[in-house]
Amino acid sequence: MRLILVIILLARLPAGAAALRGDAPFTVTPAATGEQLVRTSLPFPRGLVREGEQFVVTAGKRNVRAAVRPLSWHPVTNGEPKSVRRALVTFPYSFATTAPVTFSLRPGAAGKSAARALPVTAVLQGESVTLTWKNGERVAVSLLAPARTSTAAPRLEMVEDNDAYRWQRWHFPDPQWPRIVELRCDALGGVVLVAHLQRNLPEDGRVPDFGWEAKTRTTSLSGTSSNIPVALQGESFRHNFTAGASARFVLGEKALAWYHPAAPLKRRGHIAITFPEPGRLDYRYLRCTADEEVPMQPASWQRAELVIAPPSLAQLSATLESPHQVVVAPARWQELYGVTSAPTVALPSELNALVRYHRNAIVRSLVVGDDWGNVTGYADATEHGGIIGMNRLNHCAAIFEEGWRSGDRRLLETGVLWCDNFYDQSIWWGAKEHGGTRYNNIVGWNQTPPDKKYMWRSNGSVHFCTKGYDAFWLAWEQTGDPRMREALEAQIAYAAQSLHADRGECRNIGDVRDFIRLYRYTGEPRYLAEASRLFRELRGKLSTGDLFDQGGKPLAPDPPFIDEDQRGLTVGFAKPYIIGYALAGLPELAPYTPDEPQLRDVVKAVASFVAESQDPVGGWRYPHPRSSAIIMSQGLEHAWQITQAARLLGPEEKWLDAIEATLRQRIQGWRRTGQVFSGLEGWEFTTGKIKERKELYDLYQKPGDRDVSRDYTDGQASFGSAPPEGIVYFTEVLEYYLQHRPAARLLAEAKPDSPLGQVLSRVPATPP
Repeated sequence: MRLILVIILLARLPAGAAALRGDAPFTVTPAATGEQLVRTSLPFPRGLVREGEQFVVTAGKRNVRAAVRPLSWHPVTNGEPKSVRRALVTFPYSFATTAPVTFSLRPGAAGKSAARALPVTAVLQGESVTLTWKNGERVAVSLLAPARTSTAAPRLEMVEDNDAYRWQRWHFPDPQWPRIVELRCDALGGVVLVAHLQRNLPEDGRVPDFGWEAKTRTTSLSGTSSNIPVALQGESFRHNFTAGASARFVLGEKALAWYHPAAPLKRRGHIAITFPEPGRLDYRYLRCTADEEVPMQPASWQRAELVIAPPSLAQLSATLESPHQVVVAPARWQELYGVTSAPTVALPSELNALVRYHRNAIVRSLVVGDDWGNVTGYADATEHGGIIGMNRLNHCAAIFEEGWRSGDRRLLETGVLWCDNFYDQSIWWGAKEHGGTRYNNIVGWNQTPPDKKYMWRSNGSVHFCTKGYDAFWLAWEQTGDPRMREALEAQIAYAAQSLHADRGECRNIGDVRDFIRLYRYTGEPRYLAEASRLFRELRGKLSTGDLFDQGGKPLAPDPPFIDEDQRGLTVGFAKPYIIGYALAGLPELAPYTPDEPQLRDVVKAVASFVAESQDPVGGWRYPHPRSSAIIMSQGLEHAWQITQAARLLGPEEKWLDAIEATLRQRIQGWRRTGQVFSGLEGWEFTTGKIKERKELYDLYQKPGDRDVSRDYTDGQASFGSAPPEGIVYFTEVLEYYLQHRPAARLLAEAKPDSPLGQVLSRVPATPP
């Protein structure tokens, strides 16, 4: 391949500026050899590539023809020029081997070169697309979906258009079944088609027959799947995705590979190939059939993707991203996101193994099937997340950060898939409360869903569920998918209007994190204003000692014994699970608002309360600090919250003690069982003293009436599962702790007479 210089942006670079500003090296380990398309979103140092400048990509001494699509810009301070923060860089490159190749991107004057046309053209007619390659191969693809009743012409959205990549989206309006037909074409002849179908019917329902149908002329077919031989000709075939097996077919003498990257995760639908006459082939892919009864709620979306590409190209991932491994200097992730990258090789081997365990656990928290892409929780007994989970997207950002920290692209893809799922199934896209989040599990509201094989959401939005929308910004910077920006803006608009920290749910103070992160990433003042607004609202609800109640009630000076939410909601008390939300964002807001009254006082008070309310075994009781049940796995989120306060105010010893106790129970529990320490149930249940939780209220009037020490000797411990918040923060918490205390303190065996030692001594030893 002839490698030539490219002009990406239009203005001229001042002489000598490039040499002063350096370059941005990155390393690509290809997923396959030969000519491949490298397409990756890179982080750019502040000031390296300025608005309107040219740049050059080189491999060694050779210049590489590339295209860049800026996705975001560094916040402008002190009148400095605007510069690229993240950008999609796309270029073909011929890899002789699968060994890593280092490229460099730097500002510089580029020579002129003729524009290069893409090797495939597309013509849209209705909801059908005719694809024609330069080698003469021709494919007609049609959408399989309910017929539109609207005759309105589609609206074209041009997402990206350069001589390496073209990304188009046609929006088809319809009163009942609006849809989007998405087409991506690249410089090596790869094509991606994605159909997005929305249900605008008022009731819960099921997905109709939905997918793609294609026709082409060919006399040859080869393929790989679980039930089809490698070489086939002149027959009819069917491949089902129910068991999660992938399939890839190469059609035609001029060879185009056909496949569906996400279909194995959906566990529904099939491919059917027939030869209606000699030399003609019909290809039909159904993401699902109506008979499969895939749930589809009002205003939600479903997707069906089809990739057609030269078979020599490495297959795209389930997120439709380039599969090549790309590595940049850790300092660039730290500059953009504050993510540090402590070398795991320096950790004791046991801690290093536990870090890997948590990264794998994040990936295994992903759901497959009808709710594919959702992240509900981890269980040692299964390879994928369960159907039901009280998931909140506010834990998704940590998955992206762990991906950048570790260089594990599986984590980045997990974060993107979760955002994709949240867009399609959890955001309420209806007219009223547009952009808010559906309640994640209506079983929790004692509503009757059509069945319990799917996590049915509410048909409307719930304000305290709308959090974590900063993850859509991260997904946008990772993929350049306009859906992620659409979700971000919709949720921001909803939050600005409907989310308050002084009405109904004080836990909405946690949304300060979303706003302050967005302010840090973009510099837009509206985000800082919204973060400050939420704290000022909370300030009016502060009670004894700068603490607060979930609903904003004054804290009761002498509360009764509380063991479940229903009673807890009638009493004003500081609930660790709720009050910890203040530490998600307020420590990051404080440096930007140094004169805000009580802000630092609240951070200090809440961090101290959370640390002091920790149970000696290393978890937190729920809902009250003296309730009977201890949630052990979720304790990692509380430990992370304390680290946020400590970064602002300095690490108080009692805070480090609480972080240490959380890490110790995770490490010691895993050492003994090879699993996460999940929870500890009260001794009254395991000894048979009571059968139902309500009986506890006959035994205890006040929190201090109950003997909690018997939980350690008689309570039932559980292992092997954790919600996302009990997994995603492990490396960050461990990293912070080791900056202040040695690893030996974590690894020392629990003393037999300590609460943790008493519990673990009753658990059979099955080490990892």
